[in-house]
Order: sequence, then structure tokens, then C-alpha cells
Amino acid sequence: MKESELNKLIHAAIKQSAKTHNWKFSRGFVFKSIDPLFFSIVITGQKKNQHLYYWLRYKLLAFDNLFWKIVKLEENLQRPLSFRAAGAWTAPMSTISSGKLSISDWKVENVQSAVNEVFTRCELDVGRVSKEICSLDDNLGVIERLHANLKDEHPKTVINTWLERLLTSILKEEYHLAEKIIRDRIENQDPGGFQVGSKSVYRLAKEYLQEVKDQF
Repeated sequence: MKESELNKLIHAAIKQSAKTHNWKFSRGFVFKSIDPLFFSIVITGQKKNQHLYYWLRYKLLAFDNLFWKIVKLEENLQRPLSFRAAGAWTAPMSTISSGKLSISDWKVENVQSAVNEVFTRCELDVGRVSKEICSLDDNLGVIERLHANLKDEHPKTVINTWLERLLTSILKEEYHLAEKIIRDRIENQDPGGFQVGSKSVYRLAKEYLQEVKDQF
């Protein structure tokens, strides 16, 4: 079986499971919105080692809305929900859980069974996280915990949570804290994962905050 055939087989199984479990499917991404949160599942297969891998990720819907205002891409608000999972210019997502399942043979029924098991596992985590997050502070607490777990597993990771902290402080209208984060990140030459011309997301956030202040 070629890799392209395997991908087609997995995508067909994902599409079927997504329909059964009431998730949406588009361009290989599985996603759903449970206000105020957005969840996405990524599932891939490796033919040689006979494993199916998955990652369950999430973010606050309001993060994208604010991020697009900061980077001056408010037209993205009109894009379909799938863009929040597949788009290049979207707020970062945090990985809630990940794992792998062994597949003895890449038969249709085996792949479908494994994909169904992925959805069952992920839905348990979605339910848990949805109950845990009732406020912006709850959300940031979950993000920080997941990041700490990531650092324990991958000590050399360069991923940080400063952008999520900044977005949270702005959403809470804690502008003094937001300005402090921006100054610190600019001094540390942190691009925040996004660059528009010569401007990092933090320099754009500085401009956005000034515009907000000018409205008062």
C-alpha cells in the first residue's frame, strides 16, 4: 500500500467517525466548537511501524478573534470554522493529549476501529477540559499546566506561553499587564511565532493597545 493510499484510507475512516461522533471534518482536520472553546484532532498513520498517531488540541475561540485584530487580519473572522484549525495565521493551540494505537493490518475495519477509539479517548478529554474551564483565568491555568507537562517531556522546547498570557490580559482589559508583557517580549527579541514584515506580533500588539487607548 502506498502512502497516498494509506492517507486516503485514514481520511475516509476519520470522516466516518467524525460524522458518528458529531465532529466536523475538513482537509484532514477534525474539529468542533463547544463555546467558549475550540477543539481539533489530528490523526496520522505510519505504515512501516503500524501505528496510528493522534493529537487533541484546543484554544479559546476569543483568542483567534483578538489575534486577528492585532495582526490586522479581521477578515479571517468571516472564514469557516475549519480555518481555526487549518489556517496558518491563527492563535496557537495547546495539546491536551496525544497517543498512538497499534494496527496489525491496514484493513478498512482495523483502521476504522482504531480511529473510533481515538475519538472515544479524545471525547473524554474534551468533556474534562470543558468542565474545567469557566473563566479566562481557568483557561490560562490549563494552558500553563499543559505547557509544564510539555517541558517535562521535552526540556529543550522553545515553545512558551507568553502570547496566550498577552491575549488573556487584553481580554481581561488588564492593559498595564499587557504592556509589561509586550515590553519584556520585545526586549527579549521574542517574535511570538509571527512576523509581519519587520514587526513581531508583540510590536503589532503594542500598536493595537495604543489604538484601544485612543478610543477612550
